[in-house]
Amino acid sequence: MEKTIKSQWPGAFRMLSCAVIITAVIAGCTKKEPDTASSPDLNNPVKSGNAVSLLSVDLMSGNPILPVATADPDIIYANGKYYIYPTATGPNASQFHAYSSTDLLNWTDEGIVLNLANVSWAQTDGWAPSVVARNGNYYFYYTAAKKIGVAVSTSPTGPFVDKGTALATGDGTDPIDPMVFIDTDGQAYMYWGNTTFNVQRLNTDMISLTGTRSHDKPSNYFEAPYVIKRNSTYYLMYSINDFSSDDYHVEYATSSNPMGPWTTKGRITSALGAIKGPGHNAVISKPGCSEEYFFVYHRRTSTNIHERQVAIDRMFFDGAGNIMPINISVSGVTQSAGTASCLTPNPIPNGQYAIRSKVNTTSGAGLYLDIAGCATGNADVRTWTRTTCAGQKWNLTYLNNGYYKILSELPTHKSLDLDACSIERGANVQVWDVFSNDCQQWRIESVGDGWYRIMAKAGNNVLDIVNGDATPGADVRTWTWNGAAPQYWKFEAP
Repeated sequence: MEKTIKSQWPGAFRMLSCAVIITAVIAGCTKKEPDTASSPDLNNPVKSGNAVSLLSVDLMSGNPILPVATADPDIIYANGKYYIYPTATGPNASQFHAYSSTDLLNWTDEGIVLNLANVSWAQTDGWAPSVVARNGNYYFYYTAAKKIGVAVSTSPTGPFVDKGTALATGDGTDPIDPMVFIDTDGQAYMYWGNTTFNVQRLNTDMISLTGTRSHDKPSNYFEAPYVIKRNSTYYLMYSINDFSSDDYHVEYATSSNPMGPWTTKGRITSALGAIKGPGHNAVISKPGCSEEYFFVYHRRTSTNIHERQVAIDRMFFDGAGNIMPINISVSGVTQSAGTASCLTPNPIPNGQYAIRSKVNTTSGAGLYLDIAGCATGNADVRTWTRTTCAGQKWNLTYLNNGYYKILSELPTHKSLDLDACSIERGANVQVWDVFSNDCQQWRIESVGDGWYRIMAKAGNNVLDIVNGDATPGADVRTWTWNGAAPQYWKFEAP
């Protein structure tokens, strides 16, 4: 069904390709060749010495987030910074870099942290690292020449020194993509392998394996395993299809044991429009915030399968503990320093409210979220001074998945709706017939002093008054979060 009331800014502010054009000579790769180029950057990279930062969009990270085309990211938090480690770049995919950020907005290239030129047993095909902290050290697990290596450093930015021999070859034809998980009891496990799934315990030295190797896997497993634990349940995420496929994507399975058996649960990522192949993920929760997860992965907008880009979006669980499908975005995530307070999943109790903007008229009157003309059909949403019309009364219901349903109190009870589920900023906001899709789910997050931002599930942008217009009747759209008054909302008695 065509459901467009008003289409503002058509095609504007497209941020699907936001990385620096970079070219490298690649040789010796048969499967996962390193990325060699990307589309023009719309966010203006800033260079300072060896550091390169990709600027954020307002107070959001934007996607992609790294200033080069690369893939297969891992992410950790250490010493007040987030660190992302992707597949190696440089000659023959031999140079692993780390990228750091204090708040998920701007990422700085920390330089080469491991160079395969300094590894005795393999010098090419450096893919898919995994980094963990333990014993006062940082352990860097990686693929090289289709074997698994491990290097050690006292710093998350290296230099990492290889142990001198491969840690494992694994079983199967492609023993790649290592991931190390440390359980709450202190036992560490390494997961790896394409098609053949390998799981084995690590010794406390973190550079040698012990015990029996398991191959128990979900029936549709392909590659890129990643494990987290939540409420005594182990979640195994993994990628499906070859990385070159437009439908390369992430699925997951669960178990009560870190070595399985695994119960297949469902799909997490899907291609969206020009964004293809969203896969090979890592997950991190904000420090001290057990329910605030970030999902880091690669994707591409180019027909060149090697022009992959690293992106970040939020990840949520529903009330039954299932991972919700990731909402692919071009805006990314909001500023989130590791020291910032945790967000409350459902800060507003279910009930009926008038939703007031922080913007007032020039005479000082409040402006409220309002249905144009108090219309009972599908209609535009705007601002207006306070009236008795039920078009300014909104019924909130928390859906137990990080989002709310917001329905009008008018007799037809239309739903607050994002036009066409657009992921681009500038999309119009309206009321529409009630559906269960992402167009009609909204996240509410506190921004202090009783004010909130209201974020669309599709696109991750926030309710915003066009141009901050203080005139009653100004249109309401979604836009990237910038912390300005037109994006602040308060929930009052109706």
